[in-house]
Formats: sequence, C-alpha cells, structure tokens
Amino acid sequence: MLACVAAALVASSSVQIWIADESEKVLPDATPRRAKEPARIRFSAAGGECIGAQIVVRSEKGVKALSASAQPLVSAEERALPATGGGRRPEHPTARVSLDVMRVATILLARPTEPEGRAGEWPDALIPVRDPLFGQTRRAFPIDVGAGRAQAIFVEACPARGLSGTRGARFSSTIQLGWIDDSSGAKLAGARVPVELKMRGFDLPATPALVTAFGFSGYSAAKGHKRGPEANPELTRAYDTIALRRGITLFGGTQNTPPYQAHGDEVKIDWKVYDDEVAPFLDGTALPDGARWTSVELREPKTLTRGQRRSWRRAWMSHFQERGWLDRLFAYVEDEPAAKDFARVEQHARELREDAPSIRRLVTTAWSDQLPSIDVWVPLLNCLGEGSPNCPRPVARSRYRDAEAKGAWVWWYQSCMSHGCDPSGVVLPQHRAAFTGWPDYVIDAPATAARAMGALAFANGIAGELYYDVVYSYDFSDPWELQYGFGGNGDGNEGVCIDAGPDRGPHRGPERRAAEGIRREGRTGRPLNPCPVASV
Repeated sequence: MLACVAAALVASSSVQIWIADESEKVLPDATPRRAKEPARIRFSAAGGECIGAQIVVRSEKGVKALSASAQPLVSAEERALPATGGGRRPEHPTARVSLDVMRVATILLARPTEPEGRAGEWPDALIPVRDPLFGQTRRAFPIDVGAGRAQAIFVEACPARGLSGTRGARFSSTIQLGWIDDSSGAKLAGARVPVELKMRGFDLPATPALVTAFGFSGYSAAKGHKRGPEANPELTRAYDTIALRRGITLFGGTQNTPPYQAHGDEVKIDWKVYDDEVAPFLDGTALPDGARWTSVELREPKTLTRGQRRSWRRAWMSHFQERGWLDRLFAYVEDEPAAKDFARVEQHARELREDAPSIRRLVTTAWSDQLPSIDVWVPLLNCLGEGSPNCPRPVARSRYRDAEAKGAWVWWYQSCMSHGCDPSGVVLPQHRAAFTGWPDYVIDAPATAARAMGALAFANGIAGELYYDVVYSYDFSDPWELQYGFGGNGDGNEGVCIDAGPDRGPHRGPERRAAEGIRREGRTGRPLNPCPVASV
C-alpha cells in the first residue's frame, strides 16, 4: 500500500516534483497535481513484500544532469541510538531496509496496440542505479530532461521477512535529487524527498502460492544481448534469478537436455550439468530468502525411440522423486491444439501417463472429455466462461470441477486474444468491443491490465499462470527498437517484463519493465496488492 502526497513545487526553483503511484504509467507529457504539502512517500508493507512509488521531475525549461540517490531506510530505534565516537551510529543490518532507485526509461512505439493503446513514448524499462545481480553501477543517472518533459524515478523498498514481528514498526530515509540550475549560473541545486515505511504485522511467503511457468530460451536471450550461444548458461542464470526475485518461475532455461547414453531401449542420463542449472532454483538456494521455482518442464530429445522415451521419462520421474522436485514437474504435451487434433494429443498424453504417471501432462486448451489423460488444463483466460466473443470454444469454470476432484490442476494464460491477433494490428469496428477490457501485458495498456492477473486468479480459483515466451522477439529484433508482434506492443516478447537494457557493460544485465510487471505479492494467490508494477 502506498500513501503519497501528490505534488509540490520545490522552494525557490522552477523544477516541479511530485509523487505518482507505482502503478501509474507516467507519460512524458504528464503534469503535476496540486498538493497541500511537499512531496513525500509513505509506504506500508508486509515482510517479504516489495513496494514502490515514483518521483516525477519536470520543468518548463528542462532539467540538466538530473540525479537521484538514496540511503537505506533506518528504524526509529536505530535513529534513537547515540552516535559512536566517529559520529556514526553503530551498524544494525536487521534494522535497515534497502531503498532502490531506478530511472524509468521510455520506449517509442511506432504504432498502437489496437483497440485501446496508442503510439508514442511509453514508460517501460527500469534502469537501476546499481545492478542487483553483479553490483555494478548502471547508466541510470545523470540524465538531461527536456523542456516540459516529465521524468519518472522509481523508488522501491523490499523489507525482509521477519521485520513484521513488530507491527507498526517504522523506518525512514530520504531520496536526494540533484541537478544543475542554469538560471543560477550553473550552480548545483537539489531537493530531498522523505520516505517512510510502516511495517504490517505479517510476512508473505518466500515462494508464492500461485504457480507460474513463463517460457524462456537462453539461446534467444543470447541473441538479444548480442552474444554468442556460449553465453546461454550465464544469461539463463541471470534471468532465472531476476525472475525468481519477483516470484516468477521461468521454464525452458538453456533448452538443453541432459547428456545421455542409449543402449537399446534403455538410456542412462548424466544429470550433473542439468542439476547445476536447475537445482539452486528448485532447492531454494539461489536466493537468500529460500524462494523456489513453482514449476519445471520435462525436456526430452526428439530422436528417442519408443522404448527409449519410456526409459527416459522413468529416469526423470525417479531422479525428480529422489531430489524432492517431482511435484513440480510437468510435460508440455502440446500448445493450443485444434479440436480436430485432440485424438493425436490424447495419444501423446496417454503415452506419457503410461510411461511416467507422476509427471503431470499439460496442454494449453480448454477442458474437453476427449483428453482424459491431461491433468494440467491451461485455457486461454478469454475461454474461461459460458461464452466469449473472442473464444472459439469457451468452457465454464464449473466444468473443470470433476477433473480437479480427481487431482487435475487448472492454470490459465493470456495472449494476443486480449487485444486482437491480426498481424496488421487492425481491429475492425464490429470487433472492437470483443477485444476491450481484458488483462494484457502490452506496453501501451494500463498497469491494471497486468496487475489484474493475480487478483483474477484468486477470484477464479486458478492454481497457476503460464506465458509462452518472454524473449520471443530477441530472435529477430532489438526490443529497445521494435516491440510489435502478434498485434500488440510487447506481446510475445516481454510478458514477464524482462528486457535487455541499453547498458553495454561487461554484464549487460536484464532490466525490469515499469508499470507492467509482477511482484511477489501478486503471485501468492492472495488478494494482497496483486501484481504491482515493475517485475523481474
């Protein structure tokens, strides 16, 4: 929860500063709202929750060399301690909360996402002052802001689990803004924005209750980062880590199957390289808070014989049972099969069930009695209901109850059907109503279109969310220059809100998407601040 004072002029300055909610997409032509007191940020958060706000800076004359920095939020108890001999208070790490600062960069959209979006500049990437993975300084600041242009600065606090023990505990800090004031002979000018955090009396779990499975390919990421395929493992680990920090599980990873030897119908798998890739995320050792992946996919070579497939699947079932991962393992049987292909899909699913019954079998389609071997149903969210103008085969939520009673899971996914899938991007007038008001991850949709996913999952008893590919566009374009695909800006390439940042440093890291993303509290399956801005 964020309580923010909307707008105020900095004393003796033409620079305007105001606070915007974390979910607001602050466009470059934004203007301040009037407020009765100076800009101030007031946070309220649970342990393990991330909460954000945006400081917006604007001047009719422009702002030269704008910079922003922050000190950690410090508890009232620590501030009350006497200073040491050196004039500094003693260190109390548990009584501090880091305050991260990021510049909100804009993306120029050449065409709108019909029917609700529009072309132009949109806030999207979050460029951190310091990279959270490698600890390197990024090129967030300083930055010149054009005349009459609004520049948003994203501020985020993520109090650790355990700090909620004292309900109502308060922490405080300030954001220091600086710029060069040409009207005063190029002198340094600045402002301080106070930040307050009040702890809520509970913690969020490290691992969300809502399962996620967002598709990823390390080979595609390497192309997007202008690296060779040898960078696949490094980039996969970076993306997996940043996504997990936000409660998101990526599946697909390096795309590599573990090495094996075949002897007739039997296969012997060497698990070392594969386990090195996935074990930290499945075991909960990748992050200090112990967060774990909520799903993982079966990888299977296409060249195996029928007997070898059986041996392969049973080896996976046995290995995952031994490692304690089996409850999260699924086989992606087929993506969006047509009804005419259901007999073939069922044959594949039945084979999987006979070979390794403990490996769940997933298909992205609405429930059908023609697919009795499927036990992870992933319908398009547009198709979950009695009727939908843009779904060819809608199935009511109640029709899944019998399957769930037998142990099946119901996930869902969103796609270009939220806005129209025609490559031309044109939505005819008679179809506009059918593609209006749906949840969506495109850049030029309201942030609430993304935030709604967590709350809607909770309201509809949905156990998980799938997204087919978060780095799709990396195979053929630079997402800083082209985001359009499948009739929308960002659909099919940035669904999890991970983007290749413009920084060309030695660890050109994934940057986060603003006002689009998915935070841990949005994936807990609880209606607590579902799906706020700035994801992974």
